[in-house]
Amino acid sequence: MPRESPALPGSGFLIDRLSAAPLYQQLYEQLRWSIEAGQLAPGTRLPATRTLAKELGVSRNTVLVAYDRLLAEGYLDGRVGSGTRVATRESVQELEALPARPAAQTPVRITRAARRMAEAAAFFTPAHDQLRYPDRPFTLGMPALDLFPSKVWGQIMFSKSHQLTSALYTHRDPAGYWPLRKGIAAMLGLMRGVRCTPEQVIIQPSAQIAVHVTALTLLEPGEKALVEDPGLQAIRGALHAAGADTCPVPVDGEGMRIAVGQERYPDARMALVTPNNQFPLSIRMSTARRRELLAWARDNDGWIIEDDYDGEFWADNPGPPLHQADEHGRVIYVGTFSKVLFPGLCLAYLVVPPDLVDIVTVVQRATVNSLNILTQAALAEFIEANHLARHVRRMRDVYRERGSTLVDALRTKLDGFVTIDTAPRGTHLVANLASAVDDQRLARMSRELRLRVYPLSSFGDEIEGAGRGLVLGYAATPPEKILSGVDRLATVVEQFNARARTSGPTVLRKSI
Repeated sequence: MPRESPALPGSGFLIDRLSAAPLYQQLYEQLRWSIEAGQLAPGTRLPATRTLAKELGVSRNTVLVAYDRLLAEGYLDGRVGSGTRVATRESVQELEALPARPAAQTPVRITRAARRMAEAAAFFTPAHDQLRYPDRPFTLGMPALDLFPSKVWGQIMFSKSHQLTSALYTHRDPAGYWPLRKGIAAMLGLMRGVRCTPEQVIIQPSAQIAVHVTALTLLEPGEKALVEDPGLQAIRGALHAAGADTCPVPVDGEGMRIAVGQERYPDARMALVTPNNQFPLSIRMSTARRRELLAWARDNDGWIIEDDYDGEFWADNPGPPLHQADEHGRVIYVGTFSKVLFPGLCLAYLVVPPDLVDIVTVVQRATVNSLNILTQAALAEFIEANHLARHVRRMRDVYRERGSTLVDALRTKLDGFVTIDTAPRGTHLVANLASAVDDQRLARMSRELRLRVYPLSSFGDEIEGAGRGLVLGYAATPPEKILSGVDRLATVVEQFNARARTSGPTVLRKSI
């Protein structure tokens, strides 16, 4: 019995028996185009000649002639025992022999929604890219991947993959896997004091999508949403993509100045806040300001999105979520597992008031639809078996140690150049700079030495109000790398000061 080919089927090639071109020539040209265009990468295994001939309904000789020509021209590499593969070439995009694609005669017409999506891409700039080079010191939004219990997680994933029933194979509930929703509700009640039922928990692929779905549900296109200034630009992008008009509101030592927002934007209907650890300033919203915000929502038929992005990691005196004080069902709570476990998990959640459960689920079905059932089932087991609770407890101590290490090192190496106003909380801190310092230029110089340093001014709309500083993540950086990173940052500061003395003052350029 002939051995089955391990290559992908090749039945996608088109053979036109009415064409004047020989069959081998048609196959040759299609394969060559795919290789030159990079569609078939070097090392890709092609079907055996007998297999491909059978799939295409041609003689084996037709395939042999096409393969032999490609072998002779260096496009393929045939070795005994390993089959025929795409050869490694200096360039896989040599398309000079192919006719150029004709230019479009008229611009492509796209919808207003698509234009909003394109405009929202401006909020996702390299300066705020949190996932590239996660091992570099001071990366934001990244947990301690070196301490994640990957063996336990792998065992649960393996076990769940062998326990999937027919019901789970066909699971399509847009609100999410029910055992996971129950586990999250219990987790939030015990760890964060969020009062909710499992029905109110709706699983999302990310916090950004959660905000996007909420805005699609509650705001008409063009309606205003208040956002913190400075604040997380990616969340603004999610609101903008949903058609909301994002309105920056300044933040002071007590949190978002909701009175200023109400005065400037009296018709705003939504506010997005990070009350327990304001991003990026690490400020906890005061009790008085929380009352003002809740009163604003009640009196203006408004909604509050509470992004509690690292609430699990407050080891000392954690602040209660704003959701806990909501008596009128106006706060929508957003959480994510990307910063608790690992970003590639792609699971987050919404906690919505009971009256919104059905409509948010409908919007979810029309946009995100359902999520991967295997990862949801594994996460439910991870929570149920208390692995999540143990991991969070451990990370609280680890992040407190790493934050203290960073503060001590900054005060030792850069005393007088940076100041630290608050004790490290959660997973990042702000090293404040003098108002005349160009923090964006300093951040660019730091990236040249492979440091993930973020300028504070790039997170704000009004640069003067945002202040100058460096936003530094420490959760993903072990203590020894924190120390070496601060040493490299001190070198950058020396170079920065030397250039400033020779070139004079620089002009700060806004980049979002």
